[in-house]
Amino acid sequence: MLEKMQPLPDGQMILRVTYTSWEAHGITVLVVVSCLSLIAVVGLLTAIALSAFNTRSTHQEHLFLRTHAAAYFICLLICDMIQSVASIMNANWILNMAVETGTLCVIQGAMKQISDVGLSFWTFVIALHTFCLVVLGIKPRPYVLWMTLIAGWSGIGILSMAGPVLLDTAHRGPFYGISGYWCWITQDYVVERATLDYMFMFMAGTSSFVLYSVVFLRMRGNIVITGKRVMFRKTSNNEWLGQQDSRTMSVARKMLLYPVAYTIVILPIAAARFSDWAGNDVPFEVMIFSDVVFLLSGVINVTLFATTRRILPAGSMKFPRFRVDKRTTPRLHIATEYELESGSLRSYRQASGRYTLKVHSSVDSTEAGLSWIQAPLALKAVIPNS
Repeated sequence: MLEKMQPLPDGQMILRVTYTSWEAHGITVLVVVSCLSLIAVVGLLTAIALSAFNTRSTHQEHLFLRTHAAAYFICLLICDMIQSVASIMNANWILNMAVETGTLCVIQGAMKQISDVGLSFWTFVIALHTFCLVVLGIKPRPYVLWMTLIAGWSGIGILSMAGPVLLDTAHRGPFYGISGYWCWITQDYVVERATLDYMFMFMAGTSSFVLYSVVFLRMRGNIVITGKRVMFRKTSNNEWLGQQDSRTMSVARKMLLYPVAYTIVILPIAAARFSDWAGNDVPFEVMIFSDVVFLLSGVINVTLFATTRRILPAGSMKFPRFRVDKRTTPRLHIATEYELESGSLRSYRQASGRYTLKVHSSVDSTEAGLSWIQAPLALKAVIPNS
């Protein structure tokens, strides 16, 4: 690695870092892993969006997508996606065989900061939410969800902008710039790296692990809570689980592993950073390995979700297929394939006071004052009572 420097009043600014062939190969591995993670995350977000659309008319409160945990998990996936895109930007440096300061460098640095803080925050929120459900027996109200979403994303945005806006970049150089083999918080802001990034990662990992441990012991029956009394049993007792809301316990079980996965993926990068702070020379291969593990966060989250049975209703992840002649039927509810197969239209009809009308491929008559329309055979439509 060859660096080109520019002196500043209170430090030095790195203008360019040239790769060796070996270093370029190492960075290429990060790009490949990031592409895999991005594909996995985008695929899962698409499946979640399709499931949400196809189940929009169902009145089933036990659906995972109707829970707070689902919203927090989607935020986690968005941060995984931002992280992957930021790492894929390394492809530009590989093509040029060098990292250079500029707009792209600043964008990459800011996106890495947003993803790091976002992953740590939403991982902690998932762990805390699960802790409240299982241990404290608290079911947060809807306004808690909206407050958490607004406060969370606002805080992430403020932290990502705090460095460039508040710090003396004129004397110390740009806040986001070249940092090693890519762009992030520059070397002249060591304290800010720790307080605005690493601190949140390590706090989220540690607190999530502690909360997970308590939740695990509570679900095993080792921790017993009676009123304000907390007792610990050496042997597990599952009688408590039978007294709890099965839907709450189902959501809790599904979300338990995500904070654990985050704690595991940050361990290698934490070890490398602590070794670097201690003054040790961290080998390039070790740094690449720790970053690969960290970038696998998206793949791991998607894998955990995909291997959880019945977290999304079967058949709800199909692309809807429908066609309606609006000239003949001005007010229609178009049933998706999932609604027809699952029978969810019955609950919709009861709640809305509407009834189903079977649609044929070609009908030219009118029966009982009801207008028939031309549409695919697999569809049904819902029209108001007349």
